[in-house]
Amino acid sequence: MTGTRYAETVTWAKRGLMLLFLLALGVMVGCTQSEASTTTTAATSPTQTPASTTSSTSSATVVTSAPETTVTTSAPSRDLQVHFIDVGQGDATLILAPDGQAVLIDGGESGSGVLSYLKAQGVGRVNLMIATHPHADHIGGLIDVLQALPVDEVVTNGQAHTTRTYERFLDAIGAARAEYTEVKRGDTISLGGLALDILSPNGPDGQNLNDQSVVVRLAYGKVAFLFSGDAESAAEAGMLAKGQNVQAQILKVGHHGSRSASSPAFLAAIQPEIAVYSSGAGNSYSHPHAETLVALDGVGATIYGTDVDGTVVVTTDGTDYKVEMAKQSQPRAPPTVTTTQIPAPALGPLAISVASLSSPISPGATA
Repeated sequence: MTGTRYAETVTWAKRGLMLLFLLALGVMVGCTQSEASTTTTAATSPTQTPASTTSSTSSATVVTSAPETTVTTSAPSRDLQVHFIDVGQGDATLILAPDGQAVLIDGGESGSGVLSYLKAQGVGRVNLMIATHPHADHIGGLIDVLQALPVDEVVTNGQAHTTRTYERFLDAIGAARAEYTEVKRGDTISLGGLALDILSPNGPDGQNLNDQSVVVRLAYGKVAFLFSGDAESAAEAGMLAKGQNVQAQILKVGHHGSRSASSPAFLAAIQPEIAVYSSGAGNSYSHPHAETLVALDGVGATIYGTDVDGTVVVTTDGTDYKVEMAKQSQPRAPPTVTTTQIPAPALGPLAISVASLSSPISPGATA
């Protein structure tokens, strides 16, 4: 009895141990499965994210390298642009080369707006600045530009002047640390693929500052421009006498359209197709003068003026050119000149009577 109970007790004890072993094994298996599931989730999540990134990268690579897909970069413009800027009664011309370099010829008066115009055109640097002569309506605005933008080189005719504006201009060149060059007839300024030929003056002397203007001819392909500053008839005659090539399709009319420039012989040598004068509306000089407009029309030029058309832009590829105006108006027509014949009065017999041979009125006095 005692033995039987002992055996049964042992048997139950074995069963209890077995049950405990199975329970422990189950717990271990469950923990293992739980850990395995967590590892799988953690591995799947990072795997999915790079898969998406890789797919995106792979797609971009395919787009870039696939034969049927071409990545196109815009070719640089082959056009040359010349902007005859409306600065009121003054001169300012911006040349934008195909390679992006900028040339500024004159700048109008100080505060003329040339600086804001350059910035509006995206010009952040002036590679070449030309002051045709020292008058304030040509160099005043250049001071504004020198004080605000980097300028690589400044070209003048070397003519001395004593005005406060000219002194400020020289100071601004020094402060800008721009290279300073004086030019004369026969010189050529090279800028990238452009060559600017200097046709006048002959040297830094002469009493008439207008006739000492730097005159520039620029040929781009088959299209040529002539920028004549304020050069008047004497300078024009000098260029013709020296056999300078003044032919140009596009003419910047000399001295704001004054009758003191644009002589018939000069215009005949140029044979301009387009003539642009720069003057302010209602200016006190009455520029442009009627005689100049008639002369330009006489050589077949189409006439534009900043006073009526605003800024005028000529764009050329070296073969053809187009003209755009800020103000949508028709090119200026020359004035109609009429001649009225006044009949001479009929003359009757001439009678002279002498009242006295000795007058009480002394010479030069008022009777």
